[in-house]
Amino acid sequence: MLARSDSSGPSGLSTASAPPFPAWARALHPPETEAEAAFLAGAALARLDQIVRENPPWAGVCRQRLALAAATASVRRAGRSEDEAALRDALHLGRPGADPGPAGRRLLAWRALAAGSTGQWRSAIARAAELLQIPSDEALQAATASAEACVASSRLAPFAAARAHELARRALTPAAGRVGAGESELLAAWLADSVLAQKLNWPFALPLLAAPLFAAAGRRAPTDSDGAETTRILFAWVKGAGHACDLAAELRRRAQKLAEVAPKLRAKGAKAALQALLDQDSLAAATPIAGLSERGTRRLFERLAALGAIRELTGRATFRLYGL
Repeated sequence: MLARSDSSGPSGLSTASAPPFPAWARALHPPETEAEAAFLAGAALARLDQIVRENPPWAGVCRQRLALAAATASVRRAGRSEDEAALRDALHLGRPGADPGPAGRRLLAWRALAAGSTGQWRSAIARAAELLQIPSDEALQAATASAEACVASSRLAPFAAARAHELARRALTPAAGRVGAGESELLAAWLADSVLAQKLNWPFALPLLAAPLFAAAGRRAPTDSDGAETTRILFAWVKGAGHACDLAAELRRRAQKLAEVAPKLRAKGAKAALQALLDQDSLAAATPIAGLSERGTRRLFERLAALGAIRELTGRATFRLYGL
């Protein structure tokens, strides 16, 4: 999903609704065989591929929402209690450049996956490892090399990415005093999502795997046969791609509402603010926006919320955050 940074505002949004996610591909129970999992994963990823290549104007917020979901699941996997609201606060309420804490760093690690192009994945994985305080040692180098090999392999995209996850998890299995299981498993899922995007020729990677994979917080990943592990990973992508498609449908509706109210806005800087709302998961009144003071941004966001075009995300009276 491209960020559409060349767009001057939310104008031109299509009023046509996207085809719904096929109900027959929304499996509620784990598949019994690898072939069944592969069929479902192919169907789900094919539908998501259409959305990715559409290049919607709200793609930036979509990628950041997926990163937020992945970070929330990763935080739970690490035995921490922060939820989505706490993760947003970790980034917005701290001083610029300050350490957002362990949970906030996990969110930044997932954002690093979704922010740049797939061709920049090596620098992005280095940044993610730095945020997670994973040393750049032989284990990380082996995990990265295995990801490169899986991209270059002749395996179909979901199978290549599942293999990358397996190899990275083995390479990053925490040695005594090295790094925690939560961090190493996060990085293995990160690399798998990156390999999937590269094999599918997507311009950007999407954080799809972690949220369904870490749904059972605190449980160690099973160490069954390779076939069972591949089936588990493929089914996680079925659920992850389905969630991404549902999120895209919701954001399409919200972005269309934003476009409908845009002509009513006369404030200088309103166009830049609307674009920021399409690019970012959440914004505070203090977020720098060209042409708007903090007071002007607050008043604009409050009006948009009153018009039903955006939401206030915290429920607080102060230090509020707004987004689609």
